[in-house]
Amino acid sequence: MRQWTVFIASSLIFVSGCNSSKKPNEANLRNAIDQYLPMQDRACVTVDGQFPHDVPVGDKSGEAAELAALEHAGLVQSVNTTAVVRSLANSLSLSPQKPEPVKRYTVSAEGQKYFQKVLDVSGRSDGFCYGHEKVTTIVNWTEPETQGSYTETTVTYTGKIPDVAAWAKLPEVQQALPSIQATLRDVGQNQTVALHLTNKGWVVNSF
Repeated sequence: MRQWTVFIASSLIFVSGCNSSKKPNEANLRNAIDQYLPMQDRACVTVDGQFPHDVPVGDKSGEAAELAALEHAGLVQSVNTTAVVRSLANSLSLSPQKPEPVKRYTVSAEGQKYFQKVLDVSGRSDGFCYGHEKVTTIVNWTEPETQGSYTETTVTYTGKIPDVAAWAKLPEVQQALPSIQATLRDVGQNQTVALHLTNKGWVVNSF
């Protein structure tokens, strides 16, 4: 009789453990969001195009300022050369394009530590990531609603980027790339995300 009691108790513990990941509690929701955040490339900056990247000498555009700041930070390096610069204006011109003096930027050895293809509105662009966002606090979540076999909840949370790279803190870089300061500020504010329940537990909606 005692053996049956132990067996039943062990079975209940096993079943409870299997179902624990499906409970809408702080630990499960935090874990689901923490798995989702690294895929968003939020703590990253991108360049307009790919490396090697040519910028006309004397260009005063925002792009030129961004690359100059990244070079100051040691992430890219440049050489002076000549090339036909690809641009929208040039692509619409019917005249043959002539090579012009340019700064050619390439990713440095230091920059390779942070370089990756970053998801943005145009698809995947060359960029540099300066940290990883993680959940700080689960503020609250809505009572899960079920329609058919689909169960969903909306979670409010705050985050942080605990491992901000030193180059992203440089004043010259933050001035040329204001999105860094904006991201560092915004992650600490209340954010909302929808999660749904799967056989393996809660996951963030991908649509």
